[in-house]
Amino acid sequence: MNTRLRFAFVLFLLASLVWAGVAYTDFLKALGQRESRMNPEVTNQFGYVGLFQFGEAALQDAGLYAGDGTPKTNDWAGRFTGKYGVNSLADLLANPDAQVRAVTAYHEQVWNTLMKVHGAESYLGTTIHGIPITASGLVAAAHLIGAGTVGEWLKSGGATDPADGNGTKLVSYLRQFAGYTLAFTPPSYAEVLTATPTSGSPGGYVHTPAPLKPSAGTGSAALLKGTSSGYTSAAQGFFGATGYQMGQVRQLLVGIAAMALVTWIAWVVVAKWRGLSEGFDTKRDLAVDVGRAIVLTWIVLLIMM
Repeated sequence: MNTRLRFAFVLFLLASLVWAGVAYTDFLKALGQRESRMNPEVTNQFGYVGLFQFGEAALQDAGLYAGDGTPKTNDWAGRFTGKYGVNSLADLLANPDAQVRAVTAYHEQVWNTLMKVHGAESYLGTTIHGIPITASGLVAAAHLIGAGTVGEWLKSGGATDPADGNGTKLVSYLRQFAGYTLAFTPPSYAEVLTATPTSGSPGGYVHTPAPLKPSAGTGSAALLKGTSSGYTSAAQGFFGATGYQMGQVRQLLVGIAAMALVTWIAWVVVAKWRGLSEGFDTKRDLAVDVGRAIVLTWIVLLIMM
């Protein structure tokens, strides 16, 4: 690889890192670290297995396990369905890609249940006892303790304080996993391994499908007419009208601008390096122009943040 291509490749990687921190792969990496320390072969004392500590019920929902009549004991005495090439518990533990596909399918079911059955769309963008309610936080909490328990907690206004068998509280997952993207196309295990999750940020860009069925009397039409929508905050109204949380569009635009600016820096470097190699520019010209581009990029990003 010649020097010009090396410069372009490095700066392309820098541009791609602009998006790091809140993607679905980051969510899965953070969840895997929390659940199993990214060990796809682990089984805990309650019989939960793999990267994401699946129980029998979760894998039944994901279509990998046919069940055995005792979904709460996790003794794995039943039959696997062969989905994703998994015909036994040993197959599952040896196949982290299948585990990623299974957890993605499970999360999609959880999300749909939260939206259809428990009306989760009316809570997104709000806080309960200071805890930001985001789609990824709700899915992570449901992964921990079940969608039904999460729905009851929402409807109670946080009056309950549920925890799993290890004593891990629902609210801790709501906080830890707030603000990640939900995308129900599974990545590869290799992509999850290379993810670099920061903490989820409630103000970050969270690409989540719009509510499946908006509540009656809500949405953009009600807001434009000035009628009572039942929303208790601007954040709820914004989500009801657009299907996105407040701050999502802004963060998306910041990300696009950052990607464009870093790509522009790459173009400046390649162009000036070409000019240097062909005798049109000096090393000082290259350093000054690249330095200006970097400083300008930082100024623009600081203004937009």
